[in-house]
Amino acid sequence: MSPVIKHIAHPYPVELYQARLDHAHVTGQPLVEKPFWYEDVSDDDFYRGYLYYDLYACIGWPSEVSDKDSGLPGYAAIVGVVRPGELGEDEYYDPRDAKFLLLAEVQSLDVPVLLDQCVKLREKYGFGIQPTLLTTWFGDPERFLTTLALYNERLIREGGERNAILVTPPDDFYTPSIFDNYVRSIRACLAPGKIRLYFGKCDILKNRLREFVRDDPAVLAAGGLIHSLLSRCMWMDQVESAAFSVEEAIA
Repeated sequence: MSPVIKHIAHPYPVELYQARLDHAHVTGQPLVEKPFWYEDVSDDDFYRGYLYYDLYACIGWPSEVSDKDSGLPGYAAIVGVVRPGELGEDEYYDPRDAKFLLLAEVQSLDVPVLLDQCVKLREKYGFGIQPTLLTTWFGDPERFLTTLALYNERLIREGGERNAILVTPPDDFYTPSIFDNYVRSIRACLAPGKIRLYFGKCDILKNRLREFVRDDPAVLAAGGLIHSLLSRCMWMDQVESAAFSVEEAIA
């Protein structure tokens, strides 16, 4: 499968990045924009041509089985942080205000099937075309540990350590009332006049939000990712840590 994402670097990335770092130091800005981005080159007319600062992945494991039902399906998704096109000379855009676009989503009651779908998603959206792209998935790192470990053994045999699916907890994951916190973060991005989250052509998350079942894996997964994006502006570099790693930042 050919990826639908193209990596684009500025013609003079090192010089541009250093200039941005210098300007950030002088003006006291804590964040600096990276000198590369991504373009959607898919055949889908809706998404083709979109530019992204970065792409992120999330996963929510299937909910517990009860004597009444099989629980809710697990969920995984790719979200792009939208970068505007070419700006005019008098136009200004703060990357910290970037919008989030849901690019793709899958669901399954079966954990191995869900992991298979995750591998297909990351391959489609450019895993490997840049060292940090889609290397981690935001989700619960402690659920289905054995299943994930066995699955990763096969991935590592086929492609090395870097091929494993790494799951990292979203911000505030271990604090009380995470479902409430994550739902509030999603709703903050859907507030009239302040919309930052767009569903694109995806319906699973949209429908699960409407149904609103507590601790829904889809809402937890997407909410945790959105909450983390809002908390840390991860598509930009921290000035203090970036100042000593210009070459790594543009690899």
